[in-house]
Amino acid sequence: MDLPNLPVARKCGPFTKLLYKIAAVDKERMASCPEHDHNNACAVAEIQIAVWIYQTGLFTIVSHRLFATRGTIRPELVFMSMFLATFVMLIDSYMVMRSGWHLSGIEQLKRGGIDVSGGPWARIKATIFLAVRIALSIGLAQLTAVFVSILIFASDIDAKNSNAYRMANAHLIIGATEPVDAEIKSATDATEAQKARVAALAAQVNTLRNYEVDPTSGDPQVHQAQQELTQLLGAKSKADDDRRSAENFATNELGGIQGAGTSGRPGHGPRHRAAVEQLANARTHAQEAASAVEAARKRLDALRKQQHGLALEAIRQQAHDQLPIFEGRLAEENAKLSALNNELTRLTHGRGDAIRANIEKAPDHVALDNGLLNQIRILDEMARDNPKIMVLILLIDLTSFGFELAAVLAKITSFVPTTYAAILARDAYMGTVRMVDAMVKELNPEPPTDPKGPAIVMPPEPANDNWPVQEEAVGQNPFNGLDDPMPPPPKRPRGRPRKSPPPTEH
Repeated sequence: MDLPNLPVARKCGPFTKLLYKIAAVDKERMASCPEHDHNNACAVAEIQIAVWIYQTGLFTIVSHRLFATRGTIRPELVFMSMFLATFVMLIDSYMVMRSGWHLSGIEQLKRGGIDVSGGPWARIKATIFLAVRIALSIGLAQLTAVFVSILIFASDIDAKNSNAYRMANAHLIIGATEPVDAEIKSATDATEAQKARVAALAAQVNTLRNYEVDPTSGDPQVHQAQQELTQLLGAKSKADDDRRSAENFATNELGGIQGAGTSGRPGHGPRHRAAVEQLANARTHAQEAASAVEAARKRLDALRKQQHGLALEAIRQQAHDQLPIFEGRLAEENAKLSALNNELTRLTHGRGDAIRANIEKAPDHVALDNGLLNQIRILDEMARDNPKIMVLILLIDLTSFGFELAAVLAKITSFVPTTYAAILARDAYMGTVRMVDAMVKELNPEPPTDPKGPAIVMPPEPANDNWPVQEEAVGQNPFNGLDDPMPPPPKRPRGRPRKSPPPTEH
């Protein structure tokens, strides 16, 4: 026994419901359709979501380019961009997706032998709506291409616009630039002077910290002795390293170990004697370095002993007392230096704006025209001057048109037969047929034909003695009126006479 092809039970989460909503798909009908229909609807909805993200980002960038200052984000522009992208998506969902499923289902039913399209006018109407949507996308794509071109050539447009502004205000630029440059130079000199003061205070604080640790570090002789001791310690360390290297080399040469510089022959050969002599020299040099370090330490100790006692303690206490004061002054000077650096940075970065502000104060200045129409005009001049730019703008136009109509083109240009579309068209047509049948039945009711109902019995006619058995009239009805004369007796038929005589008249 063959089992029927039952629909696969699929989970319909929030994201799937959103995809169905965007693709204008009914969840109950889709539940009875194969997986192929579900994947097709989700793919179309995902394309629409991608188009929504593209349009939102593009509208946001363009709106900030036209209506916001550099480096700022305006939430109202982002919200408006999202609204426009959502509005376009809703138009596509209703005008293209919802009607597209019905048209696809009607086409499938027509291929199966049933034409429920409603005639040529319905197809013409659907084609008109699709043409309107494509015309809307063409206009939107044209605007998008212009905006994207402005974004791509923004630096070139700004350069041409700035050149035109400078040429129009050339006689005002020199006078507006001098005070701004003078202010920047003054801020630069103040910053350099403050840096010198901070460096001097930092040196004093460092000296006081050394005095607090070692009061004798300020004595030139002690300082020189310390430097000499440091150099001798380095020489002694190097001599010790040379001695250890010579010992290792002599040992390897005596044992015949093959290595860097060794002959690999054991015993007291010429190479070993040379290594022993080199080792003796290294040991002598190390001993001399150790003796020199010891002598330098003794000299340093002697210099420190000459300045022992209360003098050293007084120097340490004085350094300890003065150190917080100098550290506080250093912190204040660093704060002033930071403020001067910030002011210099502001003046340097805002030099152009400051010069433009001074120019705009003049009564005969020409304002900077950075509006959308002027940018479009400059872009048009660039396109006419360079054919490559024109070709690039056309490519941007075609690309934008493809992005804007990605979901629409995916729905109308690729015919993908789906069970859902056929079911939708069938239910729509059969629902209308059933509704019309019900209306006709209600408007034209039929007589009851129920055999179980009560039968209508006509009452019997009143008895009439004047009517014979053959139902032939014999005279007037005696019950028509009381004053009417009696009707004549009926004629005796031929045959035997009656046994009783007829009644006599009174």
